Amino acid sequence: MATILMKLSEERAAAQYDRWISLLTFRQDAVLRKYVIDHLLPQKGTMLDVGCGTGKLLVEAGRRGIHGIGVDNNRQMLQVAKERVKKHNLSRRIDFEYGDATSLEFDDGAFDIMVSTLMVSELHPEQLEAFLRESARVVSPGGSVVIGGEGSPRNRLVGPFFDIIRRLSFKLVSSDVGPHPHYNIPRIMRSVGLNPKYRVSLMGGLFQLFVAEV
Repeated sequence: MATILMKLSEERAAAQYDRWISLLTFRQDAVLRKYVIDHLLPQKGTMLDVGCGTGKLLVEAGRRGIHGIGVDNNRQMLQVAKERVKKHNLSRRIDFEYGDATSLEFDDGAFDIMVSTLMVSELHPEQLEAFLRESARVVSPGGSVVIGGEGSPRNRLVGPFFDIIRRLSFKLVSSDVGPHPHYNIPRIMRSVGLNPKYRVSLMGGLFQLFVAEV
């Protein structure tokens, strides 16, 4: 769904992405960020955020003392993210790079944690495998890989409605990406050498967080 919002925002200011993602997640995107910050981030160290968007998660991590780098393939989003970091005086802690999730240009073991939320559901299975393989490579042994993927709400009324809206959104922008819930994320994690630890269901099943150890 994040890809859809980026496609729509290309004709407008990328800054509108934050408003749309908040509406689309019923204003629960902040809950997702808070969970990552409060429960998954190390007290200190380095973080990589792939598909970082406008940099909200990295700014909150930077406030906690984390040094981080955000990667995204949308230059407009990165510009908004850089402006946000500058506004919060975090330029010495947080940086951004334009890049491809399936080919990360970082040294082996460069980070203590890699986080990616609201992006992997837009990847084809072979892209997801390549991305997870790269994630396992750039995170140091004992570090964490945290993947956030779209699920289906457990509420029997909300679930079908959300699925319809999601599929119509892809048709609206004539996207050939399509939604990929990736219920097999733990299996793919194991296949690339990661050790899946647990899964967290948030927002009534709307999103799933998969946590693995390198």
